[in-house]
Amino acid sequence: MVDAETGEPLPYVSIYAEQGKCTLTNAEGDFKIKTIAGDSLTFSCIGYEKLKVKAEDLSPVIWLKPYTALLREVTIRPVNAKRILKNTIDNLKKDYDKQSKWTRKYFFRTLIEKQMGTYLAEAFIKAYSVVNIRSSAIIKGLESFDKESNKGKLNLLTLNIHRLVEVAPMTNESSFWMNAIKPLSNSSTLHKYYDVQSYLLHGEDGNTLCRIDFSWKKKRTPELMHKSGIAGTAYIDVETCRLLRFDGSCDNYFINESGHSYPISINFHIEYDYSQDAASVSKVSISGGNDFTHYRALLFALDKDEPQTTEMSAIGFDIVTAIQEAGYDASLWDEYDIVKRTKEEERVAFRR
Repeated sequence: MVDAETGEPLPYVSIYAEQGKCTLTNAEGDFKIKTIAGDSLTFSCIGYEKLKVKAEDLSPVIWLKPYTALLREVTIRPVNAKRILKNTIDNLKKDYDKQSKWTRKYFFRTLIEKQMGTYLAEAFIKAYSVVNIRSSAIIKGLESFDKESNKGKLNLLTLNIHRLVEVAPMTNESSFWMNAIKPLSNSSTLHKYYDVQSYLLHGEDGNTLCRIDFSWKKKRTPELMHKSGIAGTAYIDVETCRLLRFDGSCDNYFINESGHSYPISINFHIEYDYSQDAASVSKVSISGGNDFTHYRALLFALDKDEPQTTEMSAIGFDIVTAIQEAGYDASLWDEYDIVKRTKEEERVAFRR
């Protein structure tokens, strides 16, 4: 799966089969999905034209066409970004107030690469899903390491990468992101931190999106120079002022390794759907690292939201122990079309 203009691979594109099966392209743009005779597949990515193709007509390379900018319309009728942002933020807050206790089932995968080896974890999890991921609980999982390196298993028993997938341009009930400056947290203080640019994107399907770029003020105060925060790009439905996608990067974040604190880069992509009339996270992908560690992680919704009537037992700080305690159930991996592993992920994949 590639971008029709740049030819670059498109990771994490949603793929739907007619009988209800769904999956994503992986980090390299590859995918696999089970089909039956006569099936058609729909390829969908926010900001790109949808594509529907019969399974038997699939070509080795599939091209997705990006939306085009409405330059003339922007000149005649400028985007009222202030109004759109205020309404979008208000809608996110209303969604959280209305359905904060709704949960969703997800597939989670992370690959950690260090000088001492490579680590892979996969799990089916349940999490509160509206506005941002939080309170993740393991259903079943597996974990593995690079046996070919002969360097031993990585010491990752304090791995909290599942907290990274709680990232969003607005977050609730996430201590990890609580103090970060976020572009969709408060419309009244937005321009204190960000320079904002906006324009319209139009699709051949008739949909129009407002793309809004949030970049840090060129003259940042000493306070902001050392404060953690998120910048990036939002894609918002113009008619409903509902957030559909956000691509972001995070500044001034650190991880602890061997008793020392190191800066780490965090880049992420998050998408929402509104199947239950609220902003529910449909997928999150993150990547980053530093001189010692490189990682990527993926969270992909498998089912629709449902109300949670009892308290969930969240993972806490240590996802490795939580996976080991939950155990492995091969039937889940067989039941769902999990995202195809990349060659590196397959190389270190746990096998039974």
